[in-house]
Amino acid sequence: MKLISNYLVSIGILLVTTYCSLLESEENKKPRVSIITSVFNGDEFIEGFLADITRQTIFHECELIMINASSPGNEESIIKEYMQQYPNIIYERLDHDPGLYAVWNLAIKMASADFITNANLDDRRNPQSLEIHAQALEQYQDVDLVYSDYYMTYFPNETFECNNYRYIVQAPEFSPKLMYLCLPGTQPMWRKSMHDKYGFFNEEFISAGDLEMWNRAVNQGARFKKIPGISGLYYWNPKGLSTDEDYGKAQKRNQENDSIVRAYSYLWNWP
Repeated sequence: MKLISNYLVSIGILLVTTYCSLLESEENKKPRVSIITSVFNGDEFIEGFLADITRQTIFHECELIMINASSPGNEESIIKEYMQQYPNIIYERLDHDPGLYAVWNLAIKMASADFITNANLDDRRNPQSLEIHAQALEQYQDVDLVYSDYYMTYFPNETFECNNYRYIVQAPEFSPKLMYLCLPGTQPMWRKSMHDKYGFFNEEFISAGDLEMWNRAVNQGARFKKIPGISGLYYWNPKGLSTDEDYGKAQKRNQENDSIVRAYSYLWNWP
């Protein structure tokens, strides 16, 4: 009986040890995708955004890095509610607003996944978007970034399944000559290693830093790929960084775009 008792104790210890090891392994498991999000003036969108992004089919394999750029809004209380349910949400509040691209760069440096995607508070995703894009990067090892078509709407807080989209933004297949169109669009996914090769987003830009970054990367040999499907729903926000019609902001955007044209028009075969 004593031998049986000792045997059962040993089995019990083994099972507990194995279970604890599995838990530790799961906790330390590297995420598949790092989702980066800038939080600023997002009270209108924060609840819908979090409800939307957490229903991604592989959200449990991701980390969501949310950087609050000293927002005057009350997004934090809702974010913290979701953090109680989703331990893979990482949240940091800054004491100042360094600009969108500085926030993205900070989040990228914090990211622990090999793949990065940005998720804007006012946009929504196809629930399978992250899974499809991650699978494409895993399949095409020589591709640095993947992108898809997406819906565009003028109505806030719609969902991917229920919306009044104006039209489908259909980006052409990848070609360096077409990069003036900013082919990656609003919801691309890219390899974190791109930033080791081509640098980070230019923090001096206010709204065109992604256009500059993608052109800089392609100019140095990066390869992008369009993949089938609809990645999500883009909201044409009248107060957005790239859509606000305020004269001063529009003028700044034109200055940024002009600088990009001067730097990369030869890549596009423009005269």
